[in-house]
This record gives sequence, structure tokens and C-alpha cells, in this order.
Amino acid sequence: MSGAEDAAWTSAAHTPRPSWLTAPCPAWCVRQHAEDDHPEDRYHQSEPAIVPAVVGTGDAVPVTTTLRAETLVVRTGQYADDARVWLTVEPLEGRRPHVVLTPGSARSLVRALQEQLDGLAPDQE
Repeated sequence: MSGAEDAAWTSAAHTPRPSWLTAPCPAWCVRQHAEDDHPEDRYHQSEPAIVPAVVGTGDAVPVTTTLRAETLVVRTGQYADDARVWLTVEPLEGRRPHVVLTPGSARSLVRALQEQLDGLAPDQE
């Protein structure tokens, strides 16, 4: 392994790669990996994007009665032994709302949201 490849296998703290990590981290991974990570915690994760939002459950009529301020976190993830990548949208605190999307689904959602936003009048934003 070359010096550059070896560097790609080590974390920012220059610790040796765990034996379970058999491929380099994706360029977007900022997660620190350790030999004793639980198998469910053996995943790559991006730096979070923090989004202040107003969200609701929509389980009441009118749906606006469930609206509340929430700080959402958007991240990319991938299990170390799985080629599939996902994106999560979840609250900074709490468990709901929690959405997990494939990159393709996230792109479709962005397009659909943009179409809906394009139809709003300027005073509706």
C-alpha cells in the first residue's frame, strides 16, 4: 500500500484503521472509526447540515395545529460493508420526523419540492 493509500485508511487522529474497515472511507466521511465499534455502528457519516425548520405530524385537522419549530439535521451515511448510500433528515433532538432516503429518492424529492415552491406566490413563503 502506498503512503497516500495508507493515509486514506487512517482517521484524522492518525489511528490505524479497524480490521473490519476493508475499504477506504468515502471522501465525505467524517466519522471516527474504532476497532471495537459495535457492528451496527460500523458506518460512514458526513458532516451534518443543520436546518432550522417548522414541522408537523399532520395527524390532526387542520394539519397546521401540529406545526412546531424544530432543528433538523441532514446527513449522508453508508454502512462499511454495504455499497448503498442513504440520506437522513431527522431532528437534532428527539426521534420524529425521521426520513431515510436513497440518493435517487432524495433528488426526486428535491425536484418535487422545487416544483411546489415554484408554484407559490412570493407572499406565501
